[in-house]
Amino acid sequence: MTLFEFPFWKKWGMNGVAEWQTNWIILSKLARVDSNRIRDPRISWTITLHLWHGTAAGIVFGLLPVLTLLPAGNFSVLLDAVIYSVALWIIFMVAPRRAFESAGGRRISVRSLSVALESHFVYGILLGLLVPLA
Repeated sequence: MTLFEFPFWKKWGMNGVAEWQTNWIILSKLARVDSNRIRDPRISWTITLHLWHGTAAGIVFGLLPVLTLLPAGNFSVLLDAVIYSVALWIIFMVAPRRAFESAGGRRISVRSLSVALESHFVYGILLGLLVPLA
């Protein structure tokens, strides 16, 4: 997922990837630094937090009791993983968008949200393919 987002970051900067923008805001609040004062956020910290979120969400998906109720077959797990990743996008990107914009003093564009949705599809597909192997 992060590798999918990297070209958009190279092309449009931090404003091209909504999830990296929100992680930037979260890190600035944790460090108690005004996100507007940070001209070049530490991309390594932003990506690290992003990878941590993805790992935690993947573990939660693997532990969901609903997976045991599914009929056998990888297709249903794959479909559920994609639906789960879109739900994560709605819950953590779309719903709190205004709060992140207010806290960070920066607009999260529709384009960057679209990149985030596309990357969540990639995440869901990879998650759905990897969970049955675990």
